[in-house]
Amino acid sequence: MSDAAGKTSKSGRAKRIGLALFAFTARSLQQVATFVITLLAARFLMPAEYGVYAIAIIFITLIQTLTYSGFYQWIVNAKEDDHAVLGTAFWMIVGLAAAASALLAVAALPLSRLFEAPDLFGVLLALAAIQPIAGAGAWFSATLLRRGAVNTHFSIMFVQNLSALIGGALLLWMWQSLYALVAFRYLRVLTAMLLYLLFSKDRPGFTFDRSLSRQASKFSGGLYGARFLNFLSRYAGDLLLGLMFTTAEAGLYRFGSRVAGGATDIVAQPMRSFALTQFGAAARKGADLGGPLRRFVGSVVLMTGIVAAVVIVIGPTVVADFFNPAYMAALGVTFAMAIRSVLNVGTLVIEPALAARDRTGLVAMFNLVWTVITILSVLAASPFGLIALAVSQAVVMLLTTLSAFVVLRRESIEVSGAVRSLFIAAGLSVLYGVALYVLWQPLSATIQGDMLAVLAGIGLAAVLGAVTLALGWKLRVFTLSVFSG
Repeated sequence: MSDAAGKTSKSGRAKRIGLALFAFTARSLQQVATFVITLLAARFLMPAEYGVYAIAIIFITLIQTLTYSGFYQWIVNAKEDDHAVLGTAFWMIVGLAAAASALLAVAALPLSRLFEAPDLFGVLLALAAIQPIAGAGAWFSATLLRRGAVNTHFSIMFVQNLSALIGGALLLWMWQSLYALVAFRYLRVLTAMLLYLLFSKDRPGFTFDRSLSRQASKFSGGLYGARFLNFLSRYAGDLLLGLMFTTAEAGLYRFGSRVAGGATDIVAQPMRSFALTQFGAAARKGADLGGPLRRFVGSVVLMTGIVAAVVIVIGPTVVADFFNPAYMAALGVTFAMAIRSVLNVGTLVIEPALAARDRTGLVAMFNLVWTVITILSVLAASPFGLIALAVSQAVVMLLTTLSAFVVLRRESIEVSGAVRSLFIAAGLSVLYGVALYVLWQPLSATIQGDMLAVLAGIGLAAVLGAVTLALGWKLRVFTLSVFSG
């Protein structure tokens, strides 16, 4: 190979890596924004106030979960004419969001009475009103992916989430109200819509093909069922706590869950999208799905394990020094939910893997079984307190991931490499956590000033994290190739 060819190859590889990392940053910035706003809310609002918003956002999350699956994925994958597909899908996505929003608006008053939270009524109405516009934003997002305009898609996503992060932080800092959190959601949705209108060439049409709508519904049915059941599994504890206890206790549980889940979701949620693309591409080429399964399991467990270790080791100092003392009661929940988030890898990979095999019905059945088990575990553990509830959810998630590998193996997908990667990545995460704890204790005791100590701890965590990822790469459990698609 000539020097010129070698330089071109290296330049192309560097460009691909740069684009992949930018895509990851753009996707993860949404989780970063939500995480930061959660921390600010805990600084300015009491647990009872945050509990009201936490309960409201669960219902909004359900609408968003449905909006960004099913019909959304059908737009990206459908082989029919663009004009017919995009026109039909627009009305189906927006119609779904509008119907769900209307249902939530009707249920707002009964829900506020059920949870004994009068403020919940106004918050639900305000949040429901913006969801049809969010549905239109999902349509724009899917059309860009269908066109292959990934750079435009990620650029819009980056600007939208950065604007929401800065604007939301300023709103909460100056307003310090429950409705500042509502305004944050409005800012995110409206900023995205403005960017799509400015930079997307597609516009909604009046075309609606009934045969395509039936095809889309058939494609989406299993995915919607799976996502709904996954939603119930993830948020059953929050809802039942809101019903069985006070909004303050629900707020504490949601805070602990949000801190742990929000931190690890910065890594995990972008990986879900990348996995969907890469498993689908492997299936279209007739390639073995064991390869992407191994890559994603190892990489996700190692990265989320590192983040979870940071939350467990440095989190108590951050909560004690910067937030309302009432939130210290949520630390046990935070630790258990951080571990649960790492163990969530099974549910992250089973949907794209089985969807690539056109087995979405099996995904729905899998989620149904484990949703029932999760809800039963919530009912059994709730009387013993918040920490017992959180620990039970971590145990259930471990069993869910192990059973996911059993299901994938029965579908003739090679899982031995993925299981190996899981255990090695988990071991590296534990070693990372121990090293961080040993070095953090004397460091935090030596440095004067809470903020300076936390910044030094984050710097230490980053250095150790880079070393751990490099070791994971050497052991072939971590790879940059997962950051594409």
